[in-house]
Amino acid sequence: MGDAEAFTRDFLPLFRAVPPTRPGVCRICHSGPNDRGDGEPWPTCASCKRTTENLSGYTEHVVPISLTARDTQLYDVLVRRKDPFGVAGRRNRLDFLAATVTHFFREHAGCLQGLAGGPFTMVATIPSTRTERPIEAFHHMDKVIGKVGAWARLHRPLLLQADDAYAPVLAARESHSAAYHVLGDGMKGARVLLVDDLFVSGAHVQSAASALIGRGATAVVALVIARLVNPASKDPYSGGIWQESGDRPFGFDRCCVCDRGAWQGRPAARQPARRARG
Repeated sequence: MGDAEAFTRDFLPLFRAVPPTRPGVCRICHSGPNDRGDGEPWPTCASCKRTTENLSGYTEHVVPISLTARDTQLYDVLVRRKDPFGVAGRRNRLDFLAATVTHFFREHAGCLQGLAGGPFTMVATIPSTRTERPIEAFHHMDKVIGKVGAWARLHRPLLLQADDAYAPVLAARESHSAAYHVLGDGMKGARVLLVDDLFVSGAHVQSAASALIGRGATAVVALVIARLVNPASKDPYSGGIWQESGDRPFGFDRCCVCDRGAWQGRPAARQPARRARG
């Protein structure tokens, strides 16, 4: 990748700051949890609870570069495969994604490696399991990672979709430790950076992490370009998280791992309970 910093500078308005873990922010994916019976927030959101509770191994570390919501330009880039439009005009989508992860990793390799307990020994992507269209021979995130010089020696295809039977399971936002098959040997003691574009429920990320850990990986850290948030969610915190992320300018110099000072002692803003219509 060329000058990733200059490339991403034109697109800073597309990104939203991701809050660090604190009360009212899921400790895994950084979205909004529900409240317990005593009125205090659960440590994880409902999606992370559902996608991890039946797995023998999963990752505690999901690091989104940005938050996003439906009907935003970043969502269109990631899901609808549209080329982004910035100050300098329209740019190639894969180049944009590669510049994003390159710039972020350059700034926060230490944050990610700290979560893994040391330098990464492998970089992997998650195969597509989209049921509405044929699975591509080369997933677009493999093409993106191929443009990231820092990962050239570490990236190799590690995961294959194990069986078509698991595609509907993942589409239903459920995880399964057998959804992916790990290729080859040499996983014992590996520290894997698992890269994906969009984190929705965590079913794909946690299923992939479980497969890697089951084959001997010591640590799996998931780096995702964006965590999808529903600002109108029924949980008490997602709306406030989304509002706060827009109130604070996004910068690649900060991430949800190291940006704790600005949020110290501040729980996530709680939204008023929504009354049922009737």
